[in-house]
Amino acid sequence: MYHQFLNEPMVLDAEKASILTLRLPDDISDFIVLQAISAPLLEVVVIAEAGTPQNIAIRFQPFMGLKVESLPQSAQAFNTPITRSLGQGFRLYTRMGTAAKFCAAELRRGVSFTLDMTNRLGAENCLTFALQADSKFELVPLEADLRVLHEPKALMVAKALLARQYDYAASSESLAIYMTEIEQVRLELQAFLRGELGQCHASLTDEVLRLDPLLLQKQQWLFRTYTHMFERLNYNRAANDVDNTDKLLRKLECYELLAPPELIQMIDRLMEDET
Repeated sequence: MYHQFLNEPMVLDAEKASILTLRLPDDISDFIVLQAISAPLLEVVVIAEAGTPQNIAIRFQPFMGLKVESLPQSAQAFNTPITRSLGQGFRLYTRMGTAAKFCAAELRRGVSFTLDMTNRLGAENCLTFALQADSKFELVPLEADLRVLHEPKALMVAKALLARQYDYAASSESLAIYMTEIEQVRLELQAFLRGELGQCHASLTDEVLRLDPLLLQKQQWLFRTYTHMFERLNYNRAANDVDNTDKLLRKLECYELLAPPELIQMIDRLMEDET
């Protein structure tokens, strides 16, 4: 289903306990996260190969980097693990309603999950996976992945953007990403209205028409906040005037006191000639 987003699968050995870290490279812009979070970032399926009881086939989005390390003894805190047996797997999604800037920040640091083998009574060897604690992402089992069965994705994202709190201390780059998110979802809502679903489902169409002006208002507020970051505070002064006007006047008075009378008269005559 998500083959157009994920790269070719790679097979990893599951015999040893490991920690896998998915990371966004430093030379990749945060804007790519806007496209990345529309699909799973990673997919893992438990498989079997000749000579080995179980391995994992793993796919992730091509611009990401994956690092595999042995699980240290004093590992960081992880969530409750999920158990996967042969043929089962999971996908890594962002939590609904999470801002793209928070997802990008965590991807810069690396999203880690553990891989370990466990023996369940009366069953074959199983693999357990546990995501790092307090993550903006979540592991969704394949059989429980119902995101495609929800209401249209554009509507869910629009509601999540409207529900997101205003960040008055956000940087200019974060505001630009936020505005791009809103513009992107507004285009998706317009495409939904033009499509067959928008023509057949009147209730969804009415909801889109109610959400669009709210998104526009929030985008306008963000744009005003963004432009105010680059405007000068006082229009009586030049944009590159960093010194205080009163301080400059006091400095000029000091020059007049220290300058000889002949120099002051010469400057006065020059000023009269200019006027």
